[in-house]
Amino acid sequence: VEVGVDTETSLASLALARREPRVHAVAGLHPHEAQHLDRERDGLRAAVEAGGFVAIGEIGLDFYRNISPPEAQYKALEWQLDLAREHGLPVVIHSRNADEECFAVLEEWSGRVGRYLGRDREIGMMHCYAGDLGLAHRYADLGFLISVPGTVTYPGNARGQEVARLMPLAGMLVETDCPYLTPVPHRGRRNEPAYVAHTARYVASLRGCDPAEVARETAANAARLFGFTL
Repeated sequence: VEVGVDTETSLASLALARREPRVHAVAGLHPHEAQHLDRERDGLRAAVEAGGFVAIGEIGLDFYRNISPPEAQYKALEWQLDLAREHGLPVVIHSRNADEECFAVLEEWSGRVGRYLGRDREIGMMHCYAGDLGLAHRYADLGFLISVPGTVTYPGNARGQEVARLMPLAGMLVETDCPYLTPVPHRGRRNEPAYVAHTARYVASLRGCDPAEVARETAANAARLFGFTL
């Protein structure tokens, strides 16, 4: 699942997906780019209306870097949440140093739109989830899958490991976020999609189950969320 951070990269993701059937494109304006919403809005809407994307993302709030002002981040997030509902697409949410702020926005939005993709399908995923177990359950109650990145393999990440160990597999995804957040044993190198296997194996070790079970369940969750066939 290849995400865009603005109109140009969203269209590049779509071009890649059209060449490679294993790739699925996502269109969105990243919170770092939120200050450019007025410039990007028409192009992004036109791209989504033309079709071919499986979700809107990567969207959300990033109060760690604050490259875009918080008010611009809120405006871009709220507009794109409505765009997703309008076009019947799930959302890919980026939340960094904004746990409660992001939850408040998504709680209000999900309360308005409900399970608009169907009773048995989630409305989005929490990308590279870094919150605690309690917040993960609250997001699950709203209709979001919790996505576990390669950082779960880092020795000091007790909070992420608790989430990966105790969240129901039916509510989880695994991801790479390549080229970042490379899992052990490749930490420090450029990340790539193949390394998601290391993350899945580590999650399985935390849960005391077969890695094939983690792979099978999380792949099925991704296919359900994004609407593609395995």
